[in-house]
Amino acid sequence: MAISKKGSRKIIVDSVEYRWTIRSKPTYSQGAFGDDMTAAVELAECPGQVLSITFPWIRCDSWIGNLEKPVTPKDIEASIQTALQNGWRPELKGSAFKCVHEAKT
Repeated sequence: MAISKKGSRKIIVDSVEYRWTIRSKPTYSQGAFGDDMTAAVELAECPGQVLSITFPWIRCDSWIGNLEKPVTPKDIEASIQTALQNGWRPELKGSAFKCVHEAKT
């Protein structure tokens, strides 16, 4: 399923343009229980396989009110590069490629 252009952002990684998005509202488990945040990424033109990125922190709009961290374009870029190194083929059709963001300290 393609990512909607409305509400998504573009990012260029290694001269390739991608489109990424995070849900506008948390799922119930993200809001109530602080489940990990997720983002979706695909090629901006001719989208194929979607990259599903899990971030090991809660959303800024979580209902439980713990400390939270926003997802930045640098986080998305790092995850795209990691996914590409681990076999993500964004030009091919197929089910979502899942990736867990590794936070750099």
